[in-house]
Amino acid sequence: MSSLHDEILAEIKRQANPVKAEEHHRYFREPIETYGLSSPQAKEIAKQYYPQVKGNLDKALQLTEELLSHRNVSVSSVALFILQRFEKKLEPKHFKIFDGWVEYLTNWATTDHMTTHMMAATIKKDPSLVEELLRWTGSENRWRRRAAAVSLVPIARKGEMFDDVFRLADILMEDGDDMVQKGVGWLLKEASKRHPSEVREYLLEWRTRTSGLVLRYASEKLPYDMKVLKTRF
Repeated sequence: MSSLHDEILAEIKRQANPVKAEEHHRYFREPIETYGLSSPQAKEIAKQYYPQVKGNLDKALQLTEELLSHRNVSVSSVALFILQRFEKKLEPKHFKIFDGWVEYLTNWATTDHMTTHMMAATIKKDPSLVEELLRWTGSENRWRRRAAAVSLVPIARKGEMFDDVFRLADILMEDGDDMVQKGVGWLLKEASKRHPSEVREYLLEWRTRTSGLVLRYASEKLPYDMKVLKTRF
């Protein structure tokens, strides 16, 4: 590990909050490791150490991987806030790096942070990478399947890659994992902002086969008379 990694880890531990850490353990349903840092704390630490990697994307990528490998929510948050400052410099070639990082994911917060920023940035520049996301939908790793959906959230929000949103959703609409269900529901919700009628028709087609959780999340931004929810008999 680099000396910079050691400095950042020491600072995170210095600011650790055992009370908040216990709250985080109760908040996340899945088992996590955390030092109890708040998001503002993580951002401030990232801001403090960013100058040491500024202008050097390769160094930032190496540092991020070193920190992510701890599989700790607080440490991962600091790492991703640092790398987020390089978001516009990320290229499609970096997708393979992020593919490997998925194995470090242990919770929805870290998953969503990495995918909606770093991964989405690479896909925007090369939409053909959606084929890799489609491959992820068959993974046994719940976080990889959630990542497949959430990586397209910022793109769907702008009304782009609409056909790919449905291609991806088609595979995940019957997923039995609630974290994946929330991910695909979120994706469709964002798509509905620009394509409400199309998303509504899609949800109607899936109404009897998908979960009420997916329908509820996906319908959240639709007008009241367009929402699609499970019918109770």
